[in-house]
Amino acid sequence: MPSSWLKCHHPTVFAAALLNSQPMGFYAPAQIVRDAKDHGVEIRPLDVNASLWDCALEPEPRSAEGYALRLGLRMAAGLSAQDGQQTVKARSGGNGSPFASPEEVMQRANIGRKAMEALAQADAFRSMGSSRRAALWAAKGVEQDVPPLLREPSPDLPPESTGQAVVLDYTATGLTLGQHPLALLRPQLKALGCIDTRELATLPQGQGVKLAGLVLMRQRPGTAKGVVFVTVEDEHGTANLVSWTDVGARDRAALLGARLLLVEARIERETEQAEVPITHLICKSLTDRTDLLHGLMHREANLPWGDAALGRADEVRRPDPGSRRPVRMPRSRDFH
Repeated sequence: MPSSWLKCHHPTVFAAALLNSQPMGFYAPAQIVRDAKDHGVEIRPLDVNASLWDCALEPEPRSAEGYALRLGLRMAAGLSAQDGQQTVKARSGGNGSPFASPEEVMQRANIGRKAMEALAQADAFRSMGSSRRAALWAAKGVEQDVPPLLREPSPDLPPESTGQAVVLDYTATGLTLGQHPLALLRPQLKALGCIDTRELATLPQGQGVKLAGLVLMRQRPGTAKGVVFVTVEDEHGTANLVSWTDVGARDRAALLGARLLLVEARIERETEQAEVPITHLICKSLTDRTDLLHGLMHREANLPWGDAALGRADEVRRPDPGSRRPVRMPRSRDFH
């Protein structure tokens, strides 16, 4: 996202407007939030006791221009607008008292298991002392026809690993306010010879590099004669890849399917017709390394409900004792 947007927009307002728009255009949620944080905006997590349906501004003197950005319930994947707005209405109704437990959310808001699971996956109950795993267990037993005395008590669930939390955040909301996945994978990426996006600006034109990033966007304009442009992100920023038709044809599976893409490329920098230098990476080869993301989920082997490994190249098994359905890492924003 270009830094020049600050010249025209309040950063908090602009980020909220982008997140609330449907669709968001070229920008992924993680990209919007990262850019807002880089411009001094405090980002607050979605929370059943604080969030509205839309992302909203909250007074905060330490944040850019005095406002923090609170993520809205709309960011919870799988939560309908009706259930989200019903939850907000129930919280503000009556005496306006906050929810005390996941069970109370279900009772006061009159929402079902699907909505409760979506909120639990998004870690929306943490402010009331309920972890994601405990909330998912509670959601398993909140069917409205099950009396409280007949519901199964929550077992002693192990805490999420850092890697699991990151992957589940991305799965549930399209972003994380914790560590970036590639920050956790950086030792492995260095062992593979990968640089990070900070280093691109320091390297000369024509330098060969290896770089890995989460795929945010793929573009194949009709006038580009088969050339594909890809935007990838690591823990420090983004990089723009250019895949010519021969490379794209040879490495098609990685180009079109990878969530984590490793590229061997040559640096090309445009300086003459740009206010600031524009750097592209001209791809020589593309490799799908989504398996490294799978590893973030798989490192903890003592889950009480079985295997947490990814079921397919772009999905993880839901670490929920009540479900074996796969959940997918967010797809890139692709335009063809």
